[in-house]
Amino acid sequence: MFHHHHGPSADGIRTRATWAELFYDIVLAFGVSQTTHILARSPSWATFGEALLVLTPLWWAWVDVALAVNMVEETHVERLLLLAAGLATYGMGVAAPHALTGHAEAALFAGSYLLLRLLMGEATRRDRPFARTIHPYAAGVAFALALTAGAFMSPPARAAVWAAAILSEAVLPALSSRRLHGMTYSAAHLPERFGLFIIIALGENLLTVGSGASARALTGALIATLVLSFVIGGALWWLYFHLAAPAVEHSMRTHHTPGTVVRDVLSYGHLLLVTGLLLVAVGTARTVARPTGISHDLSTVLLPVGAAIFALTFGYTRWRMFGAASATRVGAGLCLLGLAAGAPFLPAIATLGATAVLLVAVNGLEHWLVATGRSVPLLFQRSAQRPRPSADRLSG
Repeated sequence: MFHHHHGPSADGIRTRATWAELFYDIVLAFGVSQTTHILARSPSWATFGEALLVLTPLWWAWVDVALAVNMVEETHVERLLLLAAGLATYGMGVAAPHALTGHAEAALFAGSYLLLRLLMGEATRRDRPFARTIHPYAAGVAFALALTAGAFMSPPARAAVWAAAILSEAVLPALSSRRLHGMTYSAAHLPERFGLFIIIALGENLLTVGSGASARALTGALIATLVLSFVIGGALWWLYFHLAAPAVEHSMRTHHTPGTVVRDVLSYGHLLLVTGLLLVAVGTARTVARPTGISHDLSTVLLPVGAAIFALTFGYTRWRMFGAASATRVGAGLCLLGLAAGAPFLPAIATLGATAVLLVAVNGLEHWLVATGRSVPLLFQRSAQRPRPSADRLSG
């Protein structure tokens, strides 16, 4: 019925996200917001590690679901799989804030993840109608069983077992590159799926900051903070969707092994982008709490470090796609890291304002370079692979 809208295109590959996928994304958005709460509770390197341990399985689950349904015509089977995956993801999200400390929560988190892995495995094992995923079935289930075993240990042992399992799961796609060569992907649909995830993470930022602000008395400083945080959200959006998103789609169509783009740019690169956005959300929310305060703890550097991770990741993804990184984004990332070094000595709102200025400046510079027909200056160029002129314009 909806074939003109988001069914398969002429070559039998889906071109648009389906409503069922978007429903799954909403459940995932809840899970991502729950990981933000872990870090927001008490920002420290330990809680940042905790947030990453909870976010990473959610991330790989989402990647594998996105890949599994990427080449599939929408059927009732696919819809039911997405709803079942959504329920499992919901369980992970509910358990996330206390998964490393509580017993029932750990069991719910690991059990939901195991259910998700078994569902995915069952769908992809039969190979019709679902495509293959970035993690082989047996490996995905093994990682989930390790989490389940860890759920019944004491919190310190659990953290160690989970960290080992989650790290192995993260490293596996880098090692099993043979698997990527045999996989085919929709060049339109997959980049759209990952772009939607970035939109979700940006929305999480607005949600965290806005709900924090509406719980406080409105002052001039608070309104300034809201405006600046919105400008930062818009500038981060622009960094991704103006040049980077079209570059990913272009690369998916032209790269000699699209599987490496799926692995390095979409799977690993976007995990870094989402991590950066998570830090930005928590850092901005802390600024809303005390706009003019100077605190010498980790919370002051979360915002500039998160924005730096976001900007620098584009250097890495562009290098993987086209053999060179854009100097504008690497430069912006380094400036943001410089700002992070000074952040503990500045009022929170000053760090927020400086971050906004840097992000708007890099977007303005890139817009000017592209609009005047100049090429974006490049770094780390691989001599064997000069970027094509079309790729050169896409500084993503």
